[in-house]
Amino acid sequence: MRVLLVEDHIDIRRLFEQVIEARGHDVTACADGESAWEAYSRRPYELVLLDWELRGGGMDGLQVCRTIRSSPGGDRCVIVMITGHDSPESLRTALQAGVNDYLVKPVGVEFLKLRLTIAEQWVESVRRRFAAEDQAQALQSQLADHGKFHDLIGRSPAMVVLYEEIQKIAAVDATVLIEGETGTGKELVARAIHLSSRRASHTFLAVNCAGFTDSILGSQLFGHKKGAFTGAIDNQEGVFEAAQGGTIFLDEIGDISPAVQTSLLRVLQEREVTRLGESKPRKVDVRVVVATHHNLAEDVEKGMFRRDLLYRIKVARLQLAPLRERPTDIPLLVHAFLGQFRSVMEKPVLQVSPEALQVLISHSWPGNVRELKSAVESALIHCKGTVVRVEDLPPEVRNPGPATTYVPLQRQDERTRMVGALQQTGGNRSEAARLLGMSRRTFYRRLAEYDVSALGDGGDTPLQ
Repeated sequence: MRVLLVEDHIDIRRLFEQVIEARGHDVTACADGESAWEAYSRRPYELVLLDWELRGGGMDGLQVCRTIRSSPGGDRCVIVMITGHDSPESLRTALQAGVNDYLVKPVGVEFLKLRLTIAEQWVESVRRRFAAEDQAQALQSQLADHGKFHDLIGRSPAMVVLYEEIQKIAAVDATVLIEGETGTGKELVARAIHLSSRRASHTFLAVNCAGFTDSILGSQLFGHKKGAFTGAIDNQEGVFEAAQGGTIFLDEIGDISPAVQTSLLRVLQEREVTRLGESKPRKVDVRVVVATHHNLAEDVEKGMFRRDLLYRIKVARLQLAPLRERPTDIPLLVHAFLGQFRSVMEKPVLQVSPEALQVLISHSWPGNVRELKSAVESALIHCKGTVVRVEDLPPEVRNPGPATTYVPLQRQDERTRMVGALQQTGGNRSEAARLLGMSRRTFYRRLAEYDVSALGDGGDTPLQ
């Protein structure tokens, strides 16, 4: 820490300076009040050791203390007064001036070390308190600027709590599990954690774990040696090595196979990876953030997910609220998306009509923010003037029908391909999974999600 020592007796000053420097602190030593205040005004200090009676006729220690406390940020330092006065009146006067601690001369070296230990703890406490206040002020400033926190948008109570949790989690290097429905912005939250952490200047890499075979996903995560499997024509590092010093985001972690789960658990425990086809581990330093829309606790009970891996990844947890639970954020999101697509499409669409905005606010948004973004994009495509009207909105938004099983827009093509693969293989799910390059486990999970088992081939061919 930065220490300002103010003592007019040269021998005492040198002794105190040696003791403080020996503890690893940066010390500035002054012999009078004027030079002490000049030094503090140029560069605030975290600890001030201040002699009360300074010779020379200028500022005494009490005046220096009062001047520091009245200056901007003057409450952020710890002040210890050193004096020969040892009376209740003197102590009361010093405390009223803003002194934190009080040492009576003569001060022995061992006693000085003890009181410095107390002062160091006090300084650390002040650091934490003001760091929390600074974070809160920074957060309020960001929210005032269009309700944004990094790339996340919203001012609802749920989002404010989320921003605060992100800041807390970012301050430590624990593994994070982000849970929430599809489309709630789990990758944006992972990026916000990364950008709020000490790793912000390093790489952020995202991997969607769904839809890969074991060898492909294992290679993507951990790397491989040339010839480790068919198609491995060169040595290749995985994302754990590529993101050294940074953050890895593993989306849809609930879809990885037991074999990859075992390898991932070892990486998290040992902080080292072994490329496929190699035996020598390589040390890695990465922060891991994972996400899923599944209930992993239920998957554990079904034997589909390792219990010890769940314990390892849920050290810190974030639950994202669906959009239907924070409708007050919808106008902010619509405004942001409108500006984004207006620029891309080069269309002079300036606003959304009150009637159209009310329809958007009232919609249930089963696809959450991702679906809202798609709806705004579609509305701009159909808008013929400068204002988005109700008739410009997608039909399923302006005229919602009875509740149906929701299939996210970005995965409708996948459902179609699965149906086609089943038809091509005569309903054989294992063959269809291989045809699509999916693991069987992911393929079967998608069958249940899309209800493809009932629709795959019209029921004429039994699924195997």
